[in-house]
Amino acid sequence: MTTAPSDSTGEFEFSESQNQVIGSLAGKMALVGFVMTFFGLLQMFNGLMSLFLTRNPDRVISAAQKAGVTDENLSALKEALSGGFWSSPVTVSAIAFALAGLLLFLVGLWTRQAAFGFAGIVVTKGKDISRLMDALGSLHRKYSLIYNVVLVAAVISLVSLVLSLWQYWRSA
Repeated sequence: MTTAPSDSTGEFEFSESQNQVIGSLAGKMALVGFVMTFFGLLQMFNGLMSLFLTRNPDRVISAAQKAGVTDENLSALKEALSGGFWSSPVTVSAIAFALAGLLLFLVGLWTRQAAFGFAGIVVTKGKDISRLMDALGSLHRKYSLIYNVVLVAAVISLVSLVLSLWQYWRSA
């Protein structure tokens, strides 16, 4: 950063070469954010459609029969679907798919917001620091969400491991 304050705002301006780097970063982040947002929406739509289209177990079994599923796999499918809608692995999978799509959508959205903040640094004069802070705020939200998801996944994995080991040692 240059040390010359701009106008009377007291903020600092990045140099032209620094603006080129920031602008390039902003363009790449905007594209990545768009793709993530797009695929997040598709994944949410796919998960929700799977959830609603598989609410009828007879429809799922009929589709499996038409697809040529073996009798052994068909009976396993019938058993899995017999526990009710909310305990069905198809339902759980569809919900997980929709939630993963939501996560991808949010990360993409915040990546785009950060990209627009970085792009604002390049096109405005006298507001580089405030634009930088806006972009960093979007990145902070993005990585806070990822941090919390990783933390929850680690706790769930640890609990699952402990329960599996306990079940194994108990049955041995």
